[in-house]
Amino acid sequence: MARKSSADMEKTRQAILDAGLSLLQERGYNATGIQEIATAAGIPKGSFYNYFASKEEFGAEVIRYYARDGLEKWQAALVEAAGKSEPYSALYQVFLEVTEKYRCADVKKGCLLGTLSAEISEASEECRLALKESIDAFKEVLAAYLAKGQEQGKVRREITAGQMADLVWDAWQGSLLRMKVEKSVEPVKTDLAVIFQHLLGVQKN
Repeated sequence: MARKSSADMEKTRQAILDAGLSLLQERGYNATGIQEIATAAGIPKGSFYNYFASKEEFGAEVIRYYARDGLEKWQAALVEAAGKSEPYSALYQVFLEVTEKYRCADVKKGCLLGTLSAEISEASEECRLALKESIDAFKEVLAAYLAKGQEQGKVRREITAGQMADLVWDAWQGSLLRMKVEKSVEPVKTDLAVIFQHLLGVQKN
């Protein structure tokens, strides 16, 4: 039997990641089995191990894959929004745009990083490290935009940009969990308004 080319191997690996990502978003990590992932990707179960040594390794790769794609899209949206307004307002606007996408989704899946942080961060060190790496990348961008806001006098200065990035991220993830419970994006919009309009921004007299 002829061996697959490297291009075919990469294509199959991508199919496994895409199938696994969809299943993890719908069911979570623990409720998703390797057989289900393989079936969804159109490969025999045994072939899964040609690409990933274990489900744990696969989970870490899905986390990184999801985060890379999400971060690229988020940064592109920020750059576009920043071209129309100053960085702090652009940051708030993009959060609102993402919220509207959740409103239009048939299934409110929330953020995979937040969902898996609650589910497997203590059970898998490999996945925990992938989650931390991914979350840190998002918070680094957050901090950079908040720092620009401080430089322009739009954001309060008595709190560091890094501390504010932690606060925004934590509030965002918490509001996404409430969104899933209440089946409404209103908790997300309310929290964003409080954070960006009242807590972090410099108040006008």
